[in-house]
Amino acid sequence: MNTNNHGKGIDWDGELQMLMESSGIKLAELIRPQWKTRLRRRILGARAVGAAVAVTVPLMWVSAASGAPEAAVIPVLVWLAGWIGYGVWISLGRPDWSVTAHTARDLGTAAFHATSRFYFAHTRPLRARWRAWRAARNRDRTEAASVPTIA
Repeated sequence: MNTNNHGKGIDWDGELQMLMESSGIKLAELIRPQWKTRLRRRILGARAVGAAVAVTVPLMWVSAASGAPEAAVIPVLVWLAGWIGYGVWISLGRPDWSVTAHTARDLGTAAFHATSRFYFAHTRPLRARWRAWRAARNRDRTEAASVPTIA
């Protein structure tokens, strides 16, 4: 079943097509499920997150509202948040460390870019004033340097 594709390596599309046909999947009849179906499947696939949130959020609320000292409450809240993170990890299919590292890097890069774009857009008037001030200062310096002084 391994096709060499005339010395150009493995034809993965052809291999996948042959595998699907041998499994009884007809390519002509494949259709993408509706968005409601896809959403329902995604939600049902994330049951671990739902269970973790359903159990830990009330416990977090009771712990925070108990009136206990912060030194006792904060570690409990962090520990319970860790259980929510564990539920997320299970719902994502228990990815290994390399997948987790790449995902964290991609999320960090996206957050950095979004933050940079936000601050760049919101500091535009300040940068315009700075450029105008710097141009005026340079203009004043060149005018002062070009004025002959009487000694």
